[in-house]
Parts: sequence; C-alpha cells; structure tokens
Amino acid sequence: MSGSQIKKGIDAVIGEEHWLTEDKVKQLATKPKKHQPLRFIQPLFAVLAITCLAFIIYLLPPANEQVQPASELITKQFEKLLPEQAADAAIKYFQAIERKDYALIEEVSTTEVVASNKELFLKYNAIDFSTLKIIKMIPLTEELMYKLYITHNDVTQEQTYIHPLFVKQLEDGNFTIYENIYEEWSVFEPFLAPEQLELVPREAPAAQIVQINDYITATVNVQSPQKLNHSATIVHFMKKRSLEKDNRVNEIYLILEKEGQFYEIGTLKDNPQAEYYILEDKRAIHITTNYFEGAEYYVIYYNEHMNNFQYAKGALSELSGTNSYQTQLTEEVLYTFDGKGTNIAFIQDGTFMQIAILDEVDSPAWLTDFLFVRMIGGNAFYLQYQEEYFQASTFYHLQSLEKALSQ
Repeated sequence: MSGSQIKKGIDAVIGEEHWLTEDKVKQLATKPKKHQPLRFIQPLFAVLAITCLAFIIYLLPPANEQVQPASELITKQFEKLLPEQAADAAIKYFQAIERKDYALIEEVSTTEVVASNKELFLKYNAIDFSTLKIIKMIPLTEELMYKLYITHNDVTQEQTYIHPLFVKQLEDGNFTIYENIYEEWSVFEPFLAPEQLELVPREAPAAQIVQINDYITATVNVQSPQKLNHSATIVHFMKKRSLEKDNRVNEIYLILEKEGQFYEIGTLKDNPQAEYYILEDKRAIHITTNYFEGAEYYVIYYNEHMNNFQYAKGALSELSGTNSYQTQLTEEVLYTFDGKGTNIAFIQDGTFMQIAILDEVDSPAWLTDFLFVRMIGGNAFYLQYQEEYFQASTFYHLQSLEKALSQ
C-alpha cells in the first residue's frame, strides 16, 4: 500500500472536520476524577473476611491432636451380655470417654489415673467407637464382677486391639467400671491352632501339713463314706476358724487325716446344694462335687517317699467322667480332666505327675481365657477356641505324654 493510499484512508476516517478544538484541548489537560466507593463497604468487608478466616481455623483440628473419628457406640451388645445395671454403667463409661465428659466418667469409673481422667481420654483418642465390640464375657464371682474382653480399631495405625475391662458391683448395688490404662493394649489376631504341641509333665503339688485346731467341721451333704479303709485315711470337710469369725467363709477346706497327721489338700466352693462324693481305687482317692460337667474334681495320691499326699485338681470331664484309662502311653493309668488347669495326671516311679495342656500353648496371656481343653478318653483331646459368637475346635492325638499332633 502506497503512502498516498494511507493518507486517503486516514482522511476518510477523520474527515474534513477539525477535531482538535480548544474545548478538546482543555478536556485532555484536565486529570480524571477518581470514583470513591461508599465508606461503609470497607469495614463490612474486613469484618466478613475476619469471620470467614476464624471459622476456617475453628474447623481445623489442632496440630498436636489426632482427628477423633465420628462414630456411635453400639449399645445392644452390652444389654445382651450383662445385667441391666451393669450394662448401663459400661455404656456410660464409653460414652463419657468418647465425649470427654469429665462429670459422667467420675460417676461410673474407678479406673486409676495418675494425673486426671484426661489420660483415660487420650488412651482412646484414636479409637473408632463404632468398631468397639465385646468378644468375651466372663463372670468372675457370682453376680458381683464381670470381665469383658473388648476389641476396637485404631484409625491412625489401622490395627485392631484387644484389652480387658472389669465391671464390678459395689456394696450399694451400683456398678463401677475399671481398667489398667497403663497396660499396653495387645494386637488382636485370629487364633491359629498349632499343628504340634510339646507337653511337659510336672510333679503334682503336695499337701500342706496343718493343725486341726485351726479348723471347724463344716456341715455338708456327703454321699460316700468319709473313712477309707484301703488308704487308712479319713476325709474331713472343714472351715477355717479365722475366716468364720469374719463372716468371710465361701470355701470348704478339704483335709485328709492319716496316722494322726492332718493334710490340707485344697478348697471347694461352699455350695449348700452341693453333694460331695468320695471314691477310692487301689492307687488314688477321688473327691468331687456332684456329677455334672465342669464340677470340681480332685485326684489324690499318697506318695510314700514324701510321706505326704499329692493331688491334681481339675474339672470333671464331659466325655471322660471319672474314668481312669490304661493306654500304651504309660504303664500306669491316666486320670483326665477338662478345662484350663490339669488335664492329665498319672503315677510315674512312685510320684504323682500332671500335665496342663494350655501351659504349653505359645500364645499371648489374654488368649488363655479363650481356650478350653476337652479330653477324649486317655489318648486324645479337643483344643477349643471360644468367643461369644464364634468357636473353633482342633482335634489332637497323643503320640506320647510329651507330644500331641493335630489331626
């Protein structure tokens, strides 16, 4: 495009009219005025900004605290497993912890703390309360105390933990809750029964020689003769004088008399409805309360080398009863018991020996409350794992008195 063409184009736009007039020059020389906003807008905006910032800060958790998971405690499990007042106390205990309610925790808790209940609240700080579950309830004394095993998920470590909790009735009839918050919680993992158990026979305990004047005769319902001809022994059911004076008697002491000497064997629960049975074979004395599964059961052997009685105590076996078994495992007969204590007792070289199977299960301490041994004759047993709503059994066969294999 030539210069003349550009000039023609500019002239066409501007035209012939003079656009730079005197008025136009004054207008260009004058500075434009700034538009002033309304005065009340600025402080209102500042207040709104500060309010929004404060609200955002309020919603953010403190840097030194974990986020407490939103949850809801499942209360039906407490109401199903515990008496009404005990369940109510346990529910309030956990609700107080979840809500960090100092007044409520003081009302229902006797958990010991060094500083304040804040320690208890911090212990549960990362627990998701919606996962809190009772997997085992054990009555410890008749309608006075309950031991609960609680599992719960930790939202920060993504682990499931287990710990015991105790619900106890006070003298006024109310219930209190307590636990050891300084004891480290155990990781909860499903129980896996071992394929093999190494068993260790140990000497059965010996009786304690006592003075008969320290005891008084107890009134019990004995269904068998108390004077045994074969062992020249007299069986006494007695109470301790010192305990009788304090009205703290809830046990019957089993005392054997032989050749003018008195031997304290152990105790039996003082149950007015109980019937006591005494049996004697060529080698041992059997004493039990009633004939039902789980009844207390003693087998007592007189050790001539010790000049004393040895004894094994267990629970009457559901499948084995009071029978003794002659097997290929030993030349002597085997006495068997169900439960958590002694399971097998036998005489070896004139000494009474016993085997507690659960003592040989390599497991955390809490697991023993979930395990139970049920004997089958003198050659086999079941190892049972029991929760409130789940159980599993593993069958074992005795290869010897030192080894059992699962089948």
